[in-house]
Amino acid sequence: MTHSGNFAVVGAGLAGLACARKLHGAGAKVTVFEREAHPGGRAATLIDSAGPYDHGAQYFTVSDDRFAAVVDAWRADGVAQPWHGRIVAFDMGSSSDKSDRVERLVAVPGMRRLGVHMAQGLEVCYGQLINRVRHSPAGWYLHVGTPPGDAMGPFDAVLVAVPSVSAAALLAGHTALAERARMVTWNPCWAVTVALGQSSGADFDGAFFNDDPILGWAALDSGKPRRGQVDGVAERWVLHARPVWSQRYADMDGDEVARWMVRSFLARLRANQSPLQVHAVKWPHATPVNPLSQGFLWDQQAKLGMAGDWCRGPRIEGAYLSGLSLAEAVLG
Repeated sequence: MTHSGNFAVVGAGLAGLACARKLHGAGAKVTVFEREAHPGGRAATLIDSAGPYDHGAQYFTVSDDRFAAVVDAWRADGVAQPWHGRIVAFDMGSSSDKSDRVERLVAVPGMRRLGVHMAQGLEVCYGQLINRVRHSPAGWYLHVGTPPGDAMGPFDAVLVAVPSVSAAALLAGHTALAERARMVTWNPCWAVTVALGQSSGADFDGAFFNDDPILGWAALDSGKPRRGQVDGVAERWVLHARPVWSQRYADMDGDEVARWMVRSFLARLRANQSPLQVHAVKWPHATPVNPLSQGFLWDQQAKLGMAGDWCRGPRIEGAYLSGLSLAEAVLG
């Protein structure tokens, strides 16, 4: 049965794209609005002269049968591959191997590929910051720009798939569910990309640092499948800071953040070299501290919904299933 609705989805991260694809597949008209120039949200890839870096989401795992079917299709389409790197965890100076605990997958040739692949066939408007929604007898209108300018619509429903802070601000006064979204808090994360001209000597491809006051994670990004090589660059690493450190130094200058994190990383490896280049990126809404216990929020009367990893869990699988579940509720 074809659905005749006309829907606006705010946010082209994986939750928003999963929601939009389900609605589009049911025959509905769907328009996705994304403030950035690329889809995917934190499934992101930063590209500079040293090569690509997955500076947001590092990999994904599968535990739900519905997501498993999607991932099987991604693998068949050449979008995702297993990452067989050696993963370790450091505790009190000693390391333990975590490689065989679960299959880890990555998008190829970079994590951004997930969003690009999912956005195919959808109407996605990039560079569109939605600052206000307004209801009229004809339906919902979305206002773009700062201050809110041109109105787009009308839409039968507005489905918001952005971090809870932004979702709550956008829908405040229109649905009581906005208050529930507002209660979700977040940890930021500083990410630093590092290009090395010589081998670091590391005996791992990814590491959880449970005993470091600054570092939380490091990944040999150039060792992931189909990442390619750049002349003069031996290794490309992505470093993530611990949540407490990221929160404490959220306002620190990026160059200073990179200096501290790279110094800590090279000291752990006993690598006596200077990086070719570094770049710091702050993810202000990296991990929800208290995600909701339900997979999505849907106000049937107001025709407003919200989805994201802050609803179902801070992972790619959680984001995807949240968006999918919201679309299923909208379709009834």
